[in-house]
Amino acid sequence: MTYGFATTFLLASIADAVAADEPDPFDQFNERCLNRGTDFQRTVAVAKERDWPALAEDMTTSLVPMENPVALEGWNLSAGEDVPFRALVVARASVGDNTVESCTMAFAEIDAAAFERRLVSETHAKASGEGNGQGRARKFFKASSPERREAITLDLPLYPNGSDEVIVSVVSDQQIEN
Repeated sequence: MTYGFATTFLLASIADAVAADEPDPFDQFNERCLNRGTDFQRTVAVAKERDWPALAEDMTTSLVPMENPVALEGWNLSAGEDVPFRALVVARASVGDNTVESCTMAFAEIDAAAFERRLVSETHAKASGEGNGQGRARKFFKASSPERREAITLDLPLYPNGSDEVIVSVVSDQQIEN
């Protein structure tokens, strides 16, 4: 009995340590997609530098928030690690005369309600619509800064339970560096 308790305690401690080292999902999304805006070229360069494993093509395509992208890339950020699923997808598309870029992240086993609260509070995003379907809620937001306007889509379960799957995307005009 003592051995079982000690083993359980040790495994719980290791799990807590791994969870503490795991980057916060909102911070990951903020860093990779929001802070400097969507940037297809920069993200592809970082992925090559860090040797991120490619995400399956069908999954990459399913995570793009735009129709008919002219370029898209996706990576499995959790491959080979003992962490819940994390993916990153970037895309570029033409919308009328404008070129837009998107940055999408998918997360498994996160607190969807907490993610949404941080998204709204830290980006000052304003709700711009909502739709439900097959056990999922899709919420639309607008955020803006002096540098750019962004459309954010948050896809989450209708009934979050603290261990949820969340997909979040931001779309903005292509940023051209001088």
